[in-house]
Amino acid sequence: ARMLRISNYSKECLNELESETNIDYEQRKKGLLQVLRTDKQIAETRKDIAVLDKFKVKYNILDIDGCIAKEPGLRHVKDKIAGGLYFDGDQTGNCFLFTNELQKKCIEMGVKFEFGVNIEKLNLKNKEISGIETDRGELTSDKYLVTLGSYSPQLLNPIGINIPVYPVKGYSVTLPVVNEEDAPQSTLLDETYKVAITRLGDKVRVAGTAQLTGHNLDLRQKSRNTIRHSFGDLFPQAADMNSDDEFWTGLRPMTPDGPPIIGKTPYSNLYLNTGHGTLGWTMSAGSGKLIADIVSDNEPKIELEGLGMNRYPFAN
Repeated sequence: ARMLRISNYSKECLNELESETNIDYEQRKKGLLQVLRTDKQIAETRKDIAVLDKFKVKYNILDIDGCIAKEPGLRHVKDKIAGGLYFDGDQTGNCFLFTNELQKKCIEMGVKFEFGVNIEKLNLKNKEISGIETDRGELTSDKYLVTLGSYSPQLLNPIGINIPVYPVKGYSVTLPVVNEEDAPQSTLLDETYKVAITRLGDKVRVAGTAQLTGHNLDLRQKSRNTIRHSFGDLFPQAADMNSDDEFWTGLRPMTPDGPPIIGKTPYSNLYLNTGHGTLGWTMSAGSGKLIADIVSDNEPKIELEGLGMNRYPFAN
């Protein structure tokens, strides 16, 4: 319920931001299809459907032809799918493109960005943060926000804040589309391989796997092969599978109970916005608006219960 609360609010905030800025980020509002390959998977989704009904999430149960109607590229693999769940309200977009365009808008408004700066520690004085020590000297402000994903604990632990945010490694492969009519139109979740397939302009990004390797960013060929196989198995004619791809890895900042950590800390001028797991892009706009309201002493537009660090007794 907490994650759904933020996600729904975030979609509203993103739509408002999109309307205000006219940012083009290869957005598509064509829903999401969860592909079920076997009758067993269809049976197992009954538990998921019960949860969806409980929280009033809109969905459609599709048979094979229904899946193909949403994603025509699946017509070549009818024998490999059994049905699916379709979520009409979901959207897709290129988050890297979005953030770069948003940066330009912010610069126009006077925001200054400092890239390539290494943060070393938070400085304390009288139970407040007095500055940020970097390899280029100290940066000072009246209020501070830690939003470092899976690296947040490294900065917070030395000052006595022990939030449970852990890095869970995932991979993505990005391939150019060569046959438009055979390519995915939006986002699909492959229930068998636990892989997400997303259309981004003239490319397709396929992402998945979950590994507990600390902050290790080495690329594993085995994971690449699994991701590529999932895509090629469902969309065999969409891309040139022999072409070079963009193989990338990143660390999802996971919390034990799922929702991110947003809000105040024991230090009066320090705030957190971290731990969004696999849903950083999904929750980004709403989380940003929430923490902006909190820092500005404005009334947040949604309930904050269960989102703060105080839900973990050991955190401070």
